[in-house]
Amino acid sequence: MTEPPVPGCGFERVPGQAPTLYPLACAPQAWSSGAAFLLIQACLGIRVCAPERRVQFSRPRLPRFLEAVRIDGLRVGSAKADLLLTRRTGTVEVHVERTEGDLAVEVSRSNAVEVAP
Repeated sequence: MTEPPVPGCGFERVPGQAPTLYPLACAPQAWSSGAAFLLIQACLGIRVCAPERRVQFSRPRLPRFLEAVRIDGLRVGSAKADLLLTRRTGTVEVHVERTEGDLAVEVSRSNAVEVAP
């Protein structure tokens, strides 16, 4: 098995000077801009089925430090919704605050699926 490449420039070290800086070490990476959204997606178990105009939440959870998450203007095709997810003891409640167009919001807490109000 080979080791992953080490970020470095490949320049020789000059005695008495700091190592040559890696030119991209401090530059934002494209994947990091999506990390927060991927964490939210993983916690809430969000799955969007665009052809069926459906948003599913599978066993949603929020970390202890986060009481609620608001999702405003979630677009699925031509429809959109504003959602509020709040942490309660042992569960997360999904409230559909507003919808435009035909969009179903479903929550599954186990094998059963319920339609969010």
